Amino acid sequence: MKKAQSAIAVVFCLFGFLVVGWIVFGKMNMGKSAVAPCRECNIVMIVVDPLRADALETFGNDRPVTPTLNTLANRGYVFTNAMAASSWTLPSAMSLMTGVYPSIHGIVNKDLLSEDALQKTESANLSVLHPGMRTFAQEFKDQGYTTAAFTGGAAMEASYGFDQGFDVYESLGNFTGLPMATPSALAFVEKHKDNKMFLLLHGFDVHGQYMPPEGISRRFVDASYKGRLNGSTEEQKKLREEGVMLGKIFLEPDDVAFLRAVYDGKVAAMDKSIGEFIGAYENLALPRETIFVVTSSHGEEFYEHGRIDHGMTLYDEVLHIPLMVIPPGHTKEVRIPQQVRNIDIMPTLFSLVGLKFSPDMQSQIQGESLLPLMEGKSLRLDIYPETVYRYATMQKAIRSADGWKLIYDEEMQTKKLFNITKDPGEQEDLYHQNSSQKTVLLEKLLQHIEGLQQLRNQPKEM
Repeated sequence: MKKAQSAIAVVFCLFGFLVVGWIVFGKMNMGKSAVAPCRECNIVMIVVDPLRADALETFGNDRPVTPTLNTLANRGYVFTNAMAASSWTLPSAMSLMTGVYPSIHGIVNKDLLSEDALQKTESANLSVLHPGMRTFAQEFKDQGYTTAAFTGGAAMEASYGFDQGFDVYESLGNFTGLPMATPSALAFVEKHKDNKMFLLLHGFDVHGQYMPPEGISRRFVDASYKGRLNGSTEEQKKLREEGVMLGKIFLEPDDVAFLRAVYDGKVAAMDKSIGEFIGAYENLALPRETIFVVTSSHGEEFYEHGRIDHGMTLYDEVLHIPLMVIPPGHTKEVRIPQQVRNIDIMPTLFSLVGLKFSPDMQSQIQGESLLPLMEGKSLRLDIYPETVYRYATMQKAIRSADGWKLIYDEEMQTKKLFNITKDPGEQEDLYHQNSSQKTVLLEKLLQHIEGLQQLRNQPKEM
């Protein structure tokens, strides 16, 4: 009996040691999982439009198009479920730069309509619409960073207010790509190499209105394709306008395959340009380490719902964007599947460099830092994307953290509900089925819309 009791005591002791060891080891692991701030790091953000997430190999593309981004992914944090605030560049990029949804910053179209909505007024501009609204570039500048942006023009023109807070802001043409922006960016970096920098490098390298210097690549085009399309910018514009005006265009399956092959050729060229820029940047041997970020303002549709291009819908093909954050010294890929938003990107960068927002910015932003996710913790983030593209549509949506989406067409007064987890292509509208999800999501969306209205009605600082 005594031997049995002794054996039991030994077992309990061993169990106790295991429990204590697990707790201590777990705490040690938790401590090690913390992402240390890089307080003197440069930040280089590369934004390419319209780059859909599945265009990258690390996000599922079977074609060998992104060797550079594969290498970056292998040493960074890869957010596999990042969503844009809108489905086209102007409002989504402004949300990226201000941390608020398009209805709040107000840059929802290139031209603003007068109150009677019958005539256009001057181009939208952030400082005119919201004199008190801050950009992240201002925050970086006020906290000791030299700030510069080199962009592809078009919807990224300085005239909309994107230059707010940048020491240098250059729009390098109309729908231009990274090859145009890279020389100016590298010259700026070399000139200011002793400074702490926030650099935005933007291009329309995969846009239908971008023509690569070497012309359209047919690298991935099926040699047997005998269809009517040629991949020109004129053709893309014609197809886009048909989609806007008619609601749907007609393409054969081989036409769609052709357009996607041309797009992937542009993706491959973009990847090469990013590799050339990063190689030249690193050859400058700067005194500070650098955090690299690669993302897009929105995706691109290839006939998943009857159109090409972007802006007119809020389906995932135009909202799901790549997002990779590569801190210095990180040596492995960490994939983060939780849903995140592009309004969270800048707050995350502030966390990574150990900065705090000014009170004005802190009260403004609707995004939040993704640092907890990078440290293995949990966040549940719904997103409320919206579009009023060229006043041809007016839609708002909620995409919940648990994989449901409700799209509300404010003009047509229609609603659609999708189970993204089971139906990632958003082909089966469940709204008219007896689903408790539509009640929950619609209530949250309407509360969000009401909140946006209240925020818009607040007096603007002058």
